[in-house]
Amino acid sequence: MTEQFDLIEYQQKAREMTCPKKLFALWEEVCYRYDHREIGRYELEEMKVVIWPNLKALSALRKIVNDTEVASKEARKQSVS
Repeated sequence: MTEQFDLIEYQQKAREMTCPKKLFALWEEVCYRYDHREIGRYELEEMKVVIWPNLKALSALRKIVNDTEVASKEARKQSVS
């Protein structure tokens, strides 16, 4: 990772992401940078504050959508029978 870490830029990226996989990948990158001492504890914690609530919200939304799709498919099967 040679790109300079800009906390504000990374926070903005995290706020704009709508894909849980990409958001988790961003978190992995932040953790990698922390583990390799490219960023400090402050940057890690600041990113955690932005990423984790968004990741939890996106995951919950995905679960609701998936559950709705399953319920809809089951309802169609029952109406056909």
